[in-house]
Amino acid sequence: MENIRIAVIAGTRETGSMLCRQLDELLGAYMTFYPYPVTDWHEGEEMDLVLFSSHILFTRHPPLHSGAKLTDVLIIKRTLTRAGWELIRKLPPGNRYLVVNDERDSVVETISLLYESGLRQVDLLPYYPGVPDIYDVSAAITPGEAHLIPDSVKETIDIGPRVVDVSTIVEILTRFNLLNHETRKLLDEYGERIVSLSQGLQQTMHRLIDAKNLFEETLNMVQDGVVTYDEGGSITFVNRTAEEIFGEPAPSWAGRTIGELFGGHGLDRALLDSPEELKDRLLTVGKQAVIVNNMRILGRGGHSESVLIFKIAQKVEELELKLRTQLRDKGHAAKFSFRDIVTSSEQMLRIIARARKMAESELSVLILGENGTGKELFAHSIHNHSPRASFPFIAVNCSALSENLLESELFGYEDGAFTGARRGGKPGLFEQAHRGTIFLDEIGDISPALQTRLLRVLQQKEIMKVGGTKVLPVDVRIIAATNRDLYQMVKEGRFREDLYYRLKVLHIEIPPLRERKADIPPLVRFFLERRGVDREPGPGFMAALACYEWPGNIRELENTIEYMMIMSEGEFSVEELPFAIEQPAGDAAPIGTVARPAPDARAVPAAYMEDGRLERAILELILKAQLAGRPAGRRNLIKLAESEGLLIAESQMRHWIGVLNRQGLVEVRIGRGGCRLTRKGYELLNSR
Repeated sequence: MENIRIAVIAGTRETGSMLCRQLDELLGAYMTFYPYPVTDWHEGEEMDLVLFSSHILFTRHPPLHSGAKLTDVLIIKRTLTRAGWELIRKLPPGNRYLVVNDERDSVVETISLLYESGLRQVDLLPYYPGVPDIYDVSAAITPGEAHLIPDSVKETIDIGPRVVDVSTIVEILTRFNLLNHETRKLLDEYGERIVSLSQGLQQTMHRLIDAKNLFEETLNMVQDGVVTYDEGGSITFVNRTAEEIFGEPAPSWAGRTIGELFGGHGLDRALLDSPEELKDRLLTVGKQAVIVNNMRILGRGGHSESVLIFKIAQKVEELELKLRTQLRDKGHAAKFSFRDIVTSSEQMLRIIARARKMAESELSVLILGENGTGKELFAHSIHNHSPRASFPFIAVNCSALSENLLESELFGYEDGAFTGARRGGKPGLFEQAHRGTIFLDEIGDISPALQTRLLRVLQQKEIMKVGGTKVLPVDVRIIAATNRDLYQMVKEGRFREDLYYRLKVLHIEIPPLRERKADIPPLVRFFLERRGVDREPGPGFMAALACYEWPGNIRELENTIEYMMIMSEGEFSVEELPFAIEQPAGDAAPIGTVARPAPDARAVPAAYMEDGRLERAILELILKAQLAGRPAGRRNLIKLAESEGLLIAESQMRHWIGVLNRQGLVEVRIGRGGCRLTRKGYELLNSR
């Protein structure tokens, strides 16, 4: 720490030395004090502060030259020790006492001090060398000057030398920015030994120190380095993080200037002299990269201080990682892996093996395939198998949003970029996916303008927000998918050729389900197990599924199984399928194909088709099922009809139940409840 030099000017060298001893006892660890009689003081002495022992002395000998600026002068306020005060505070009222000091000014100040302290019940008479002995007083009070008391005085009360008041100590510490927890303890201990004439100031000082300590402790808790300095460039505060960044403890910063700090670490001092505030400037301190911001704070009276904030670049990245992880936990995460791809096809297994190799790369991936083939499943799996797996995965359907909305979602926007923009702006999905993966589904549907902006992200690894002027670097891997023929679109001029080849660095094409029908059985079992169904569809049903071309691919197959689980009762039936299975041409059907039965395969006898006999027969079957306590579903009704020699196809039974329902004769219940006769149905049976 640089030595702080303070001159103490008094009427005599003895008084100056005494004051220096008092000050040195309190503040000797922080500064050095030099006594001067006022007759020997020279304005040219190099001192950091000049203390005058009294206001009277300062008035008679004010500093006149530049050696000691008026702002660097402080008048010492003095008080009594508690021990001295205890000797006089209970003196009998009405008595008279000489107050003996070494000179006129001192004795005047001592009398004023005694009255100010509360000694008002006695009369105090001044005495100093040279005053005629005109008082007939038998007692005297003196602040350590007993040898000056006249011989005629019989009683002497020596209250000890006047001491420096705590308010002066506070002012000295404040001037050198030394008010802290350590010096507050020193002040508290000192305050117990003296009679403070500034109780209000002492309380204010305590609050000030508490606030300052709270402020400093708060700054010591932040992860950024903080350095403050005054208008002259002198450093006034350094927090712990700044100590760590610069590798120097706080005491070594005292008295240093910001120029020394910057010069010592190879930083450009001109950065601080710029009229503009320094913002997000990347510098190197020691061996680590830091982001520096410099701000000026204007205080009262036109004075200002400046604040330097140092962010360690590595910690900024770690914070970003934490934020990205939180985003991932909120849903920006890949949910599937290669283990979730259900297949037994050799072709698909080879594609999965290729995709696993692609996942380990940082290059873009283009996934081609029809709708419903599982392109997004592959995108999730590639991300989860890549080095970016612990970072966000964000999926965007490019065909679901308008051009303007998609642009603002992908790139974000600044405050006030457009009408309705969120106050403060919004980060885009590219920012949120930083260090992770963004999946652009239906990439073939984006506009030419967005194609250009996307190309910049791929080439430059940077984005610019809507309405913004700053370029932001991003580290994002892009996986794109489409069901369109991008190559044909390039030839037609509807898709940028450079973007196409940027996306197609790595690419896979997922075959449609009709080209890998061996996957149908394991997929059906998977969909049934996921719904908690443990029954296995019959071979005829599976063969029927294999005959279909599946234009909607796996998505359509999943929807078909969902439909069958709701609509069928018992075993899955080919007749229940929501689409037609066509019989191939030729006499012999190929193995594994199933033809839908002809409409008349189970012809109802003609007699039942007359006079509504079939409707009545079905109503009677429903009644029998009800009376037997059995569900009146289509399957049970068909079996009851067979037991009575009536053969009805399931499709016919469905048709006639629908007719009876529309006529209000039966009530069809949801699920497996089957149907029941209505009151009108009972009346119809009883009327014939």
